[in-house]
Amino acid sequence: AALLSYLAVRYVPVITRIFHEQPLFFPLRLTPKETGESVELTSEDGIPLGGSYFPARTSSRAGVVVFCHEFLSNRWSFQAYVDSLRSLGFDIFAFDFRNHGESGKGPDYNPTQWLTDYEVRDVRAALAYLRTRPDHDPSGFALFGVSRGGNAALVVAAEQPDVWGVVTDGAFPTRGTMYAYIMKWAEIYLRYPLVRKLIPNFCYHYVAWMARLSSQRSLKCRFPSVERAVAKLAPRPWFAIHGEKDTYIKPEIAKELFNYARQPKNLWIVAGAKHNRCREKEPEAYSARLLDFMDRFAPRRLVIDQTEESAPEESTTAREV
Repeated sequence: AALLSYLAVRYVPVITRIFHEQPLFFPLRLTPKETGESVELTSEDGIPLGGSYFPARTSSRAGVVVFCHEFLSNRWSFQAYVDSLRSLGFDIFAFDFRNHGESGKGPDYNPTQWLTDYEVRDVRAALAYLRTRPDHDPSGFALFGVSRGGNAALVVAAEQPDVWGVVTDGAFPTRGTMYAYIMKWAEIYLRYPLVRKLIPNFCYHYVAWMARLSSQRSLKCRFPSVERAVAKLAPRPWFAIHGEKDTYIKPEIAKELFNYARQPKNLWIVAGAKHNRCREKEPEAYSARLLDFMDRFAPRRLVIDQTEESAPEESTTAREV
């Protein structure tokens, strides 16, 4: 008890301060080549969110994919990740998380790279909106998320029965990542190796738990458990992509999160790729593996007889579902 009290007083403020810091990110931001059907939806707590609906470039539809962008990016980054699926029969819905892009800002909320209940609410709002469309796909949706957007996709997929598949690029657990960094920081703050070895592992987990509670109070949010969501994901399939050279989220952290999931699941560690840079490192393999996942799990067969992109597109309500 004395040790836990000492750790709480001495190290929880340190971990909390570091937990709030934002690493130097270089998020993908693209100029939209086409704007699609602009829509505005509202999160369950009243925050307006901007979104765009892009119909497939085919005469029939294989499914609907919801794109969840990374921290500090916006919905237009969907073009680099999933726009090619439109030529295979998929409608794409991309939206801006709160405090990003054209979406509104949450009062007293300063987003960080960590997943909170606010991003989860935004993904729920996106699915709720899609269910109200006249061209709603009764087969449900697939979720594609990048980094923090992937974390949000996993949490929502585990609770929504009409999600039929999840693809993530660079997803990571809050708890697992914190623990890995705390063990690394221990080498700095606990200088003597013998002392580090004598401290039980549950003490490090305790410090992480206390730091999360402190952060939740100061940031006025809640950090959902991505590990718990992943454990509940099956029977929905999950295709996890991660960079071998990811210096933010080591592959070992991604593998540990992946181990929480049950089949069907697939993990691809992209050799030489950094955080959120897998598609740049292996563009052809990236497209091929994404195509294979969609071909195996989409509610309908992919469209083989593609229409020309230059041909006039049919309205979404007139297309065959």
